[in-house]
Amino acid sequence: MSGPGGASYCTPADLLNYLPAATLNLATPTQQQAACDSATSTADGFLAGRYAMPLLAWGQELTRYTAYIAVYELMSGVIGFAPQAGSDMVITRRYCEAVGGSVDGVRYEGWFPRIQRQAIQADITPTVPLGSDPVHDLPQVSSNAPRGWQQIRNGKPVVGGF
Repeated sequence: MSGPGGASYCTPADLLNYLPAATLNLATPTQQQAACDSATSTADGFLAGRYAMPLLAWGQELTRYTAYIAVYELMSGVIGFAPQAGSDMVITRRYCEAVGGSVDGVRYEGWFPRIQRQAIQADITPTVPLGSDPVHDLPQVSSNAPRGWQQIRNGKPVVGGF
């Protein structure tokens, strides 16, 4: 999927906002575009649960978080980096900010999972306008574990800790 005409949500030029040119140039233009396309596909995996695809238009936030994924994919698959060291940890942190995960003991919910759960109202224009899509406009429920249930003893849940 992706935007109109098969456009990716970010371009190799957008990656320069998050990676020095000297580092980005270690990957070929074809590899850079492939990372953008792959990151767009990852983003679509989250967005398709919320919006009718393809998207008609999107704001800078979607471009930024898609670029975070593309940079991480380039660094981890093509260029190489030390994801737990120094400035390379910023790349891992941004990736976790986009898709969720933990880095350096900090847990990130992720921008894309929060979009999917309708916790964020992003600047996105789907194919079918919001409010007129019988599938994607359904209410979503997100909750923690049921209250009052404790642990399982001998294969049976214990209510209220008794």
